[in-house]
Amino acid sequence: MSGQTLPTRIWKWGAVIVLLLGLVITALVILYPIAYRQTILDWCNVYELDEYLVLSVIRTESHFRPQALSPVGAIGLMQIMPTTGQWIAEKNGIEGFAVDDLYKPETNIHLGSWYLRYLIDRFTDVDAALAAYNAGPGTVDGWIEHGSQLFPETASYIRRVRRTENIYQELYGLPILGPLLLAMQS
Repeated sequence: MSGQTLPTRIWKWGAVIVLLLGLVITALVILYPIAYRQTILDWCNVYELDEYLVLSVIRTESHFRPQALSPVGAIGLMQIMPTTGQWIAEKNGIEGFAVDDLYKPETNIHLGSWYLRYLIDRFTDVDAALAAYNAGPGTVDGWIEHGSQLFPETASYIRRVRRTENIYQELYGLPILGPLLLAMQS
C-alpha cells in the first residue's frame, strides 16, 4: 500500500469492513431468519407467548419450511401431528378443519402457538412444555410420575430450542443491528 495517501487507505479499509459486515449480516439472516413474523406476533399476542420462543420452535422443527413432513407424520412449520391438529381445532371451535390445513403457515402457527401455550399452562414450565411438545404430554406425565430421565432426543431438542431462542433474543435485540436485520426481512 505504499504510495497511497492516508485517506485512500482509510477508504479501502472502510470498504472492506463494510463488505465483511454485510456478509456477516447476510449469514445471520440466513441462519436465524424471521419468516411469517406478523402471523407469529399476532398469535403470540393472543396466547401470551414470547415470539422468539415460537420462532425457535419453528426453526428447530421445520427450518421455516411450511411443507415439512416428518418421518412420523408431523406436518408444517411447527410439526403438528394430524391427530393433535384435529384435537386443537376442536378445542378452538375451528370447523371444517382438514389435515392439509396444517401445511398453511397461518393455520399451523395458530394451532402450534395455542398448543405451546396449553403445554406451558399444563406443565407450568417452559422446558417441560417443550419436552411435551417433542415427546407428547402423556410421555412427560410418565417421566414426572416415575422420576424418569428424558429421552436423549428430547433433552437435545430442549437444548436446541432454548439455545436458538437465546440467539434470537441476543441477535434481534441488538441496538442497531437488530432493527436492521428485521428490516431486511420485511
